[in-house]
Amino acid sequence: MKIFCIFIVLAIICALCSDKMDQAVKADKKVKRVIIVISVVVLLISTITIIITKFA
Repeated sequence: MKIFCIFIVLAIICALCSDKMDQAVKADKKVKRVIIVISVVVLLISTITIIITKFA
C-alpha cells in the first residue's frame, strides 16, 4: 500500500510539472497532454487499488 501512495505523489508531481517538461522539449503541448493522461491513469489505478485492498 505504501508503494501506491508513492505512485499517487509522483503522478501529482508529474502533472504539476508537465508544462515545464513540454516547454523543455518544445512539443506544442503534445507532451503535456500525454503526461497529464498518464498521471491521471496512474492516479486512478492507485486509488482504486488502495480502496480494494482496504475492503479485502
